Amino acid sequence: MHESTAPQRRTVTKPVKERIFKGGVTKGEKLIYMITAGVIVFTLYLILSNYATIYSANHHIEQNQTSISELESVNDGLSLQVKELSDPERILDIAQNDLGMKLNDQSVKVIHGND
Repeated sequence: MHESTAPQRRTVTKPVKERIFKGGVTKGEKLIYMITAGVIVFTLYLILSNYATIYSANHHIEQNQTSISELESVNDGLSLQVKELSDPERILDIAQNDLGMKLNDQSVKVIHGND
């Protein structure tokens, strides 16, 4: 028989371990989920706080507009009252009847204002 001088090679195969996914979540995945949940919660917080701020500002604006319209109506009423009270005929009537004054046409000077 013929013997070879080269050593024989043995092929050794290692058993391949199959990685079976058991449904577990790795630490990295947990970290990603936690960060994502935190970002979502923070975004929702910002949206809600902005909505609350806008609602509050709109409420104050409406209150101010209501008070402005009320004050404008009061001012209109007072302006009308000033016009009625400053009527020259009324003033003359009060001066003659209530205060006993008499009109002397010769001493009256007419001054035209810049109305």
